[in-house]
Amino acid sequence: MITLLIMSALLGAASFAAGNIPLAFSFSKDHITRLSTLGTGLLLGTALGVIIPEGIESVSHTSSELPVSKIAFSLLVGFSLMLIVEQLISPDAHVGHSHGGVALKDQNTAVEFDAELSDLERTERGGSEVPTSGANEPLHIVQKRALPLTFGLIMHALADGLALGVSALSTGHGEGDEGKAESHEHTSSLSLIVFVALIIHKCPTALALSTSLLSKNLPRNECRKHLAVFSASTPLGAIASYFLFSILGAGSSGSDLAGLALLLSGGTFLYVATVLQSVSSPSEGAREMKDTLRVGLIVAGIFIPFVISSLIGHGHD
Repeated sequence: MITLLIMSALLGAASFAAGNIPLAFSFSKDHITRLSTLGTGLLLGTALGVIIPEGIESVSHTSSELPVSKIAFSLLVGFSLMLIVEQLISPDAHVGHSHGGVALKDQNTAVEFDAELSDLERTERGGSEVPTSGANEPLHIVQKRALPLTFGLIMHALADGLALGVSALSTGHGEGDEGKAESHEHTSSLSLIVFVALIIHKCPTALALSTSLLSKNLPRNECRKHLAVFSASTPLGAIASYFLFSILGAGSSGSDLAGLALLLSGGTFLYVATVLQSVSSPSEGAREMKDTLRVGLIVAGIFIPFVISSLIGHGHD
């Protein structure tokens, strides 16, 4: 539990710090685009190479036969959960498939997340100024335009916290003192891999959120409030998930709930990596990169979680 709290605090702090960059400094969008592209690969690699295999292994320890139906159902529920959140609960912050970026639609504007990063080029040339159109609008009107974007990303961030929370649960298949120690080591290494994937995924998102809010002429102190709530969402989601599944008995001997929860979170990761951050339909910023560099970053991201898990070890074969 202590490890989860530390990781949650670091994740929130890193997200908030990244989001403050466009509020205080001028910088190039190229590095952020590359980091975001690498993050897409990390999410895919973490889901396919770590979370889903771990969930399958955990579930298999509680049954004499591999429960294929449970595995498939958990993955489908996780994927569908993110689809419902993205399309119904927060429809104002959704995917623009033609651009591969997270978009905000309201009555007057349609803002592409990755397209917003191109605004940073203007920031580089003209200091830290934001667009001046509508600069004299009342604050409540500006906030009304900004709230749907922040709310939508908060919902996504809470769902991201599910993966970190359930990864901190013991899989419960160790026996004796040595088995328990191995199970704890295994849980810690899994949490670390998920943490690395999330922190690289959340930082570019927090940065893009701040840039989008600035483009809507939201005052910088208000931007920081929105950013603070967004940054706290994933840590809160992780802690809430941990306690919820602990109460339900996940991690106890003979229970397959922890494994099913891992599979569910694997489904959410797959949705984010394949739909929200489409590999086949790259964002505007990613399209400016050479295809070899873009694909190379994605492939590198895919294999990084596997390499980390191999180096750290999971306490079992």
